[in-house]
Amino acid sequence: GLPAPPGPGFTMAASAARRAGKPADPLKQLKVKASVCVRMSKEVAYYQKEAGENETRVQGMKDEGKDIYDIKKAEEVLQESYMMIPDSKNRFQKSLEDLLDHVREFATDAALVGTDDLAKAQTILSENDMGDEDGGEAAEEAGAGEEYAEGEIF
Repeated sequence: GLPAPPGPGFTMAASAARRAGKPADPLKQLKVKASVCVRMSKEVAYYQKEAGENETRVQGMKDEGKDIYDIKKAEEVLQESYMMIPDSKNRFQKSLEDLLDHVREFATDAALVGTDDLAKAQTILSENDMGDEDGGEAAEEAGAGEEYAEGEIF
C-alpha cells in the first residue's frame, strides 16, 4: 500500500525549510516566543510573591514565639524561595532577548508587518525596557500609536 498522506499544515516547502535548518514560520515563532516571555514574567512575579508570603510567615512565627525548629524549617523554605528568584529572572531575561532578536530579524517580514502579534511583542519588549534603539525604526513605527493603549490591557 501507499504511505499515509501527510497531516494538515504539511507542505513540501515547510518540510524543505526544516531540513535546511531554516526557522519555522516567523509568525508562529513570534507567538511562541511572546508566550514564553509572558509565562516567565508570571513566574518571576509568583516567586517574588511567594518569598514575601514566606517572610511574613517566618516573622509571624517569631512574633508568636513558635518552636525554634519550626522557625528554622520555615526559614529554609524562605531561603529556597529567594534562590528561585534569580534563576527565573535570568530565564525571563533570556526569553526577552530571544524575542527581541526575533523581532529585529523579522519585523519587516510580510508575515508580521501590521499584525497584533507583532504589536504585542513590541509592547512586551517596551514594558521591560527592551526597546530597539539601533535601526528598529520601522518596527517601532508599525503601530507605535495604538501600542500603549493595547498594552494597558495586560
